[in-house]
Amino acid sequence: MSEFYSRRQFVASTGAVGVAALAGCTGGDGDGGDSGDDETTAPETTESSGGGGDNVVEVGPGGSLAFEPEEITVSVGDTVTWEFVSPSHNVSAWPDMDDTVSIPDDADGFGTMEEGGDAYATVEQGETFEHTFETAGEYTYVCVPHVASDMVGTVVVE
Repeated sequence: MSEFYSRRQFVASTGAVGVAALAGCTGGDGDGGDSGDDETTAPETTESSGGGGDNVVEVGPGGSLAFEPEEITVSVGDTVTWEFVSPSHNVSAWPDMDDTVSIPDDADGFGTMEEGGDAYATVEQGETFEHTFETAGEYTYVCVPHVASDMVGTVVVE
């Protein structure tokens, strides 16, 4: 009978350790406004309002389901760089991939995948994606795998 008791003890303690490990992985939802100072891949970020400077958007800072900044304003001809600071994300401003996406009528869509490609294809952590904006207007883009979690960003081009 003690053999059963030992096996049960082992299973119970293994389960408790597993639950504790999973709880540590889930952490917070990233809405605490943390600047990411303790993040191992925290590059310098400029929350630009246009007019030169670096137009950088972090994708998934601190493991969150967010773009930082959520909205950025640039000038026609400026390039925006998305830096993937956590894995399993993408950028899509292809209107046919999600109803949330909107771009000016005369603008071209853009994304980390080809138009009509795999909407769930993600970019590796540490990689970047760039797009140069040639048409004024408001561009609403998404991370397709996380749009249901409101992972939506906006580029305003003046």
